[in-house]
Amino acid sequence: MATKTETVSPSKAAEASLSVTASFQIYVSQLADDSKQQAQPEIVKFVRWVGGERSVGSLTASEVGEFSDSIASRASSAAAADRAAHVKRYLSFLKKKKYIAVNLSQHLRLRRGRSATAGGRGSGISGNVIRLTKSGYNQLKEELEGLQKERIKLAEEIHRAAEDKDVRENAPLEAARESQGMVSSRILQIEATLKSSIVIGQQKLDRETVRIGSNVRLTDVGSGRTVRYQLVDPREANPLSGKISIASPVGAAILGRNRGDEVSVQTPRGEQVYRIKSTG
Repeated sequence: MATKTETVSPSKAAEASLSVTASFQIYVSQLADDSKQQAQPEIVKFVRWVGGERSVGSLTASEVGEFSDSIASRASSAAAADRAAHVKRYLSFLKKKKYIAVNLSQHLRLRRGRSATAGGRGSGISGNVIRLTKSGYNQLKEELEGLQKERIKLAEEIHRAAEDKDVRENAPLEAARESQGMVSSRILQIEATLKSSIVIGQQKLDRETVRIGSNVRLTDVGSGRTVRYQLVDPREANPLSGKISIASPVGAAILGRNRGDEVSVQTPRGEQVYRIKSTG
């Protein structure tokens, strides 16, 4: 005898602790094919953002607002509005079906000035190409992945802490919210940087002139001491690893100069004169 397969109805799913992924599947199943193809990719991004295994009841307004900022940082105003519309309809569906108690769609607002405006002016990031080394690019990608996982854990901590009805002195809740804000801010910063960046190929670097990505050997004319640096974008700078920013005193002085040039640099120890021994 064939076994009858039971279809889980929205009402039964609502009675259980419905996961974000399950709610997404229910939503797209009732869409027309053409709407489904357009909506799925955008809602999947939201599901990954908040964490698909979480219950829909644990979603918060602040998370939806942060996702709005994420959309704005990755797309033009017109494209961002289209992407946000799909997620808003999904969130409205959750409220209509009583999967969530609050209409979170109203918090999905694209703030003016978050994306590039007037030909890329405004943030100073979106309109300019950021040149990163391969290692620097990979480090940012790894940091982004770690922060995204951390944000999901923080959201779960906030949900657990919020279950304590006495929120007047709920230190764990306040600490988790503060951490979530800092993590989300860093995520947006990294995403904007990666979106505007290109990876520098070492083989294409000018061996005579100091450029971003150049590995430079400098000799202190006064003491004869030799130092080695790699010149990088300020977002990648890490002096402990020998990576100095083009905005630093030494970096600004040697940028665009040639092998054999002497440059004068004002440092906390006074004026230092360096000779560019090699670059590559």
